[in-house]
Amino acid sequence: MRKLSPHTAQPNFSPRRAWQLAVIGTSLALPILCRSETVQGPDSQTLLLARQENANWVLPAGTYAGNRFITIDQIGKSNVGQLHEAWRTAVSDDGEQEAAPIVWNGRMYVSTPHDGVLALDATNGKLLWQAPYNPAYVLLFAVNRGVGIADGKLFIATQDCRIVALDAATGKRTWDVQGCRDTSNSFYSMAAYVYKGQIIVGTGGGDNGTRGLVSAFSVKDGKRLWDWYSIPAPGEPGHETWPADTWQHGGAAVWSGLAIDQDSDTLFVAPGNPGPDLFLAGRKGPNLYTDSLVALDISGPKPRIKWYYQLLANDTHDNDPAMIPVLFDGTVGRSMRHLVATGDKGGNFVILDRENGQLLHRLAVSKQKNIDTPTTVQGEEVCPNHGGGIEWNGGAYDPASNLFIVPSTEECGIFKLTSAAPPQYIPGQPYEGGPLPRRQNATGDLSAIDVDTGRLRWRKALPYPADGGVLITSTGLAFSSDVGGNVYAFDAATGQEYWKYDTRSAITAPLSAYSINGTEYLAVVVGQAGNQQTPNLPKSGGSHVIAFAIGNAKTIVNGTTGQVALANVPHEKGSYAEGPPDKSTGTAPYTAQQVTQGATAYARECAVCHGAQLQGVSAPALAGPSFGRSHLTAEQLRTIVVQQMPLTAPGSLKPDEYAQIMAYLLSYVCVQPAGGGQQPFPNDDLPALQQVQLGSATCTPK
Repeated sequence: MRKLSPHTAQPNFSPRRAWQLAVIGTSLALPILCRSETVQGPDSQTLLLARQENANWVLPAGTYAGNRFITIDQIGKSNVGQLHEAWRTAVSDDGEQEAAPIVWNGRMYVSTPHDGVLALDATNGKLLWQAPYNPAYVLLFAVNRGVGIADGKLFIATQDCRIVALDAATGKRTWDVQGCRDTSNSFYSMAAYVYKGQIIVGTGGGDNGTRGLVSAFSVKDGKRLWDWYSIPAPGEPGHETWPADTWQHGGAAVWSGLAIDQDSDTLFVAPGNPGPDLFLAGRKGPNLYTDSLVALDISGPKPRIKWYYQLLANDTHDNDPAMIPVLFDGTVGRSMRHLVATGDKGGNFVILDRENGQLLHRLAVSKQKNIDTPTTVQGEEVCPNHGGGIEWNGGAYDPASNLFIVPSTEECGIFKLTSAAPPQYIPGQPYEGGPLPRRQNATGDLSAIDVDTGRLRWRKALPYPADGGVLITSTGLAFSSDVGGNVYAFDAATGQEYWKYDTRSAITAPLSAYSINGTEYLAVVVGQAGNQQTPNLPKSGGSHVIAFAIGNAKTIVNGTTGQVALANVPHEKGSYAEGPPDKSTGTAPYTAQQVTQGATAYARECAVCHGAQLQGVSAPALAGPSFGRSHLTAEQLRTIVVQQMPLTAPGSLKPDEYAQIMAYLLSYVCVQPAGGGQQPFPNDDLPALQQVQLGSATCTPK
């Protein structure tokens, strides 16, 4: 779950101009509708009963259990081939679309990569209002996985560590509080989960050296109610599994999602990989509670661990248990059990008794090679690669067949340490022992696991990674998707394919389902996700919200009219004190010719991920306030660029090309040329670059 590092920004805004645009942006963010409206509910009881109705989709996975199963009667095996686009609405905030559409009383709410929110008419996709947001910084890559809804308000957790409440009728902000404790390394990307008056959300940033945190905030006013750290502090059980002070930057981020057993007030979380990533020396041991499934009793004022199960100790290959836990009741050994399932990016899938954590089944659904072998300087092939195995959307359980259907990705990569020495911890930067492996052509699979026996019942190969998860219907269909842009309908019991549809854009977001006026809909958000990394993916056709239905085959197509382009949205204030942009200090050798050549090379090799204006798209910004927060030196930036970029093929450019790109980047962040611009940027290390401090101020490259 990571890409380079630095961040996000629009480099052409002065603080005064940003303030002026903030006023404009606020007015543009408000309703397209002119009449006065209010949105009532859903209240806590309605959210608890979400599993009993199919008209709305009010939680990220439909219910607190996280099992994407819905009771319907209109879309079945006999007519699923007639599914078509009912409507399609373009999203102006193009990028990695991973949000689950939330539907309540005929309105659909969708979050966008830079933490904006769209309100749409769920029957035709018409824009009702937009609430633009542009985070003050993006530490990793721009993505948001969805909003929460309760009591007439929407809740979104942002990449610059805010918890924001919006009026569900108008999009106007009602309150806004700081969330993360560690704003240097943490961010929010998961959906906001609303439960009994609380907004529960976990932080990302495990690859940046944060300490994982799950927090709860009041729905009423955003007041912090409790914190739970996924790495034990001194004196707490499990702290002894962390040598010396490694726990302080040990990772274990809870970034993907949550599940809640509402009958027992048990919260299920899956903390991710330890830090430093890829590098084991100095932190050998279990490193609790990394790579684990943890059951927390949240019935009291503070969470209490009931049990945990660790999927992998000594993780050196970024094998987070990314799959959001799924709770269900199924038959094991011919006895009905209360179960929980999850999986990791190492391809391990597990089913446990959710009351006591007893392991019932464990099997690999992806090819595994060297996942338990520590990474070395020499390097070795590891399967799955860092983008393989089971991803965050995970699978779903079908009660009719007693099968759990889980998607996975087949891909291998070469993991290699940069040095045998421990990596340097730099706030806001990746804390890892080497570059991420080059991405390879990747394919996907759907595996149906017999919950009774733990054995594979059927398996379906897909041409691209199956990152969009699974949604199962009471009519026996299993819907899934792939990153190539295809949506599928399979027979849940046998794997027979009934329907396939090409959306023409990448899919890593999960499906939602709802019903209005007797029409059943499936909805998904499509966009750019993954297209910059995996070589065999087709070109994306942009970002859209798409709803499918059976009936009139005419598709309503809505453009971005009424939506504010992200380039016109000023950066939010964020969770740190803002001031004038800090300037880069020192000079560096580079020539005007190198800057010109570097601009061309950057556009060819880098802009697709980092943005044409270095603002960050599916990778962090390389200029502006979020970039400046890391306080990199020119030498540190050069090391990242030369050793880790481009992400699809680290180290693959010619030395002259890397030097040209560095010249362009330094010019962009206002580093003045040394020697009157007559000395070229070198192809090799230059100690003097360690004295050049990079800031947030930007200049037009010359």
